[in-house]
Amino acid sequence: MERTKIIETKEKAGKKVSISGWVTTVRDHGQIAFIMLKDRSAYVQCVLNGGLKEPVGEGYVLEIVGEVKERPEKMRNDKIPTGNVEIEVESYKVLNMSKDLPMPLNTDGKNINEEVRLKYRYLDLRRDRMQKILKLRSDYIAAVREELKKREFIEIETPMLTKATKEGARDFIVPSRFNPGKFYALPQSPQQYKQLMMTAGIERYFQFARCIRDEDLRADRGYEHTQIDLEMSFMNQKEVMQTVEDIIKGAVSAVGGRIKEDPFPVINYKEAMEKYGADKFDLRTEEEKKNNVLAFAWVVNFPFFKKVDAGDEAEKRDGKSGWVFTHNPFSSPIPEHLEWHMKGENIGEIVTAQYDLVCNGLEAGGGSIRAHNPEVLKQTFRIMGYSEEEIQESVGHMLEAFELGTPPHGGIGMGLDRQIMLLAGEDSLKETIAFPMTATGKTAVMDAPSPIGKKDLETLHLDVTDKGGSMVDRIKETLDSLGMVYKYMEHEEVRTSEEAAKIRGVDLSTGAKAMVIKSKEYEGKYIMVVIPADRQLDLEKVKNQLEEEFEIAPAKEVEQYTGLKLGSIPPFARLLKMDLYFDKAMYDKETVAFNCGLRTASIIMKGSDLIKAANPDKKSEKLEFAQ
Repeated sequence: MERTKIIETKEKAGKKVSISGWVTTVRDHGQIAFIMLKDRSAYVQCVLNGGLKEPVGEGYVLEIVGEVKERPEKMRNDKIPTGNVEIEVESYKVLNMSKDLPMPLNTDGKNINEEVRLKYRYLDLRRDRMQKILKLRSDYIAAVREELKKREFIEIETPMLTKATKEGARDFIVPSRFNPGKFYALPQSPQQYKQLMMTAGIERYFQFARCIRDEDLRADRGYEHTQIDLEMSFMNQKEVMQTVEDIIKGAVSAVGGRIKEDPFPVINYKEAMEKYGADKFDLRTEEEKKNNVLAFAWVVNFPFFKKVDAGDEAEKRDGKSGWVFTHNPFSSPIPEHLEWHMKGENIGEIVTAQYDLVCNGLEAGGGSIRAHNPEVLKQTFRIMGYSEEEIQESVGHMLEAFELGTPPHGGIGMGLDRQIMLLAGEDSLKETIAFPMTATGKTAVMDAPSPIGKKDLETLHLDVTDKGGSMVDRIKETLDSLGMVYKYMEHEEVRTSEEAAKIRGVDLSTGAKAMVIKSKEYEGKYIMVVIPADRQLDLEKVKNQLEEEFEIAPAKEVEQYTGLKLGSIPPFARLLKMDLYFDKAMYDKETVAFNCGLRTASIIMKGSDLIKAANPDKKSEKLEFAQ
């Protein structure tokens, strides 16, 4: 007998059907039993007169044959689409049994530990909420693709094994077995390939591209993401922005999303900074936030370059001269500033033809009109301190293409995961991805990253000399690279701030106490707050200052997240992939002391140097967390 989807049973009263799915609840009253069965389409109640013939439990997979019966008016269930009917079971077959489920599936899952949810992600995805999000994602991709096809865009896949690029983050690298000592890089984006498509005469390219970046993890960012990637030839900035806007409006409308303003507001970068204090802002009213309205806006006229942040390794690597690009080195300056650019004058005032799409306080996409003239691209790298040889090594293939008839072009990359997060009204990207990583960069379900065997290392011509590196060495390397003076001391094991101060021979108030706290609103989110060691953390002040409720993270979770023992945590949260805040009192310390990853090692240094090296959130100087 052909299988019937459960949702179709509501129109089949009086007919015999075969349905299959998962048991969500069982009520066995002896002579009569009730099973709630779920498939991808809906739930339906199944009635077994005479009771269960063989054991059935939650999570079991069943095939049920029976007659669809209209339910009496007073017994209808308005909470489910099939609430007007039930299945009078003639027979059932257990297709597979289930052990006791490791977590309940009848809630939204947000109150369940992230580690458990991701370990059993294949179960977590059975939740109604998760299935709705995955369907929304699929429908939105289809809608975007349809909008692009209408406009004659061509979908093209680009390589996953490629060369390291200058895109503002660290690369994940892959060793080459056939080329010992050489490595591929996984793509941070298809940036260079899509520009080369313009040289190839494609004119309108798109791809739902997998992008992989070794950057700090947080609720709205992960190691890998899917990008709606576009590039267009023979179009100016206004035309590119209008095309993108029309695509987004069409796709959002197709999945039932609501947009605040049409057309999208266009705001100058300087105006945004003056008015909102950031280039990512939320234009919604409180009522619109409750109704999940999407407030898109464009931000334009960004500075092309900025001074290198000494605490950002990627910026230090890319900006050899002390200047680094703000968004994309392949962008073009606006025409009015082309002369400054080519002469290397007024570098901090050069404006780029960059446009960011923001929505509800987050960046939804970023793009630019590109430098298709090879001399303009060369000059960008010269400004950043690259020699002619280094320029050829880095982008020589692009320069050669630009000498072979590359047309004017521009494009954009838009984060699909983030757009789904906004459409679904979620707070974390992880809720929009089938198998996301944990907050510490571990894969869902499978145990990665994990060691590989000696033979595999030999095959790849690799040798692991420092398995993970030590926190002590990483901190010392950071301080040395910044030319800072500090005292490193090894001592007996200490577990408290008082013990540490005594053995260091300094006052307790000198200590920098690094506290790892856990969000009560977003699962898997940890941050670090650093306060003077002679004071206590006030969680109420944290809540008021950061507008989010936190609790002290349990010792076991801290050790799992950081790989470090309590009492050894250093105030270098950036090295531990966490956001970092300092109590304002730390800014007045002439000297500070702290454990540096071991309970048996400490560093004593100038307070101002610690702030520079640790790089806490810029607003920390005004925040008070201690009592």
